[in-house]
Amino acid sequence: MNTALFDQAWDRFESWLADRSPADHAALQPPATAAEIAGLEEQLGFALHPELRRLLERRNGVVAPETGDGAGQEFFPAGGILPLGHRLSSTAEIASVHKILVEVGEDNAEADAWDEEEPAGHLHLCVPFALPNDGGVAFVDHRPGPTYGHVYEMGIGSGDLDGTLWGAGLAEFVGAVTDALEAGAPFLYYWPDTFEAPSGRTCVTWEVRA
Repeated sequence: MNTALFDQAWDRFESWLADRSPADHAALQPPATAAEIAGLEEQLGFALHPELRRLLERRNGVVAPETGDGAGQEFFPAGGILPLGHRLSSTAEIASVHKILVEVGEDNAEADAWDEEEPAGHLHLCVPFALPNDGGVAFVDHRPGPTYGHVYEMGIGSGDLDGTLWGAGLAEFVGAVTDALEAGAPFLYYWPDTFEAPSGRTCVTWEVRA
């Protein structure tokens, strides 16, 4: 699969961050190494979708947000750059959260709760790439077939296992998010805004509007 479209979308996204939210841009981690990606694939037991591999080749997650110390140091949540405040995950974080998804999927299978055609019915083939702070997860569907490469968001912590389609692929998703940022328009029902800390630094936030 040609990842040129993903690169174009990601370049636009990073360009917006660098210009309008440099603190978020600075929170992006350097690329994952070939060894880190190979190790992740070994733990998953299958190859990464080319667009997800390319994302990790560009950025291996984001740094942890700065937390206040209770003595005047501010909390600064830079890095929550995707809708619902999702933060890009590193290869190590992806492997760890994927294990949780596998366990949730096994519980679903034992309870006969979901059809295999639905994302919740094959969570072992869903690879997380970003996490918010509320127990949700954004993932790329790796099940062979028409949903291969689709991007979903699922509220694991809230019990919402239906999943919401965020894009037919990471290139489409990142492009749509960048469109929203550039126009100040919504992505689905998530509206982009900026948070300004007392220091004057700003970062992206996303407001839910029904």
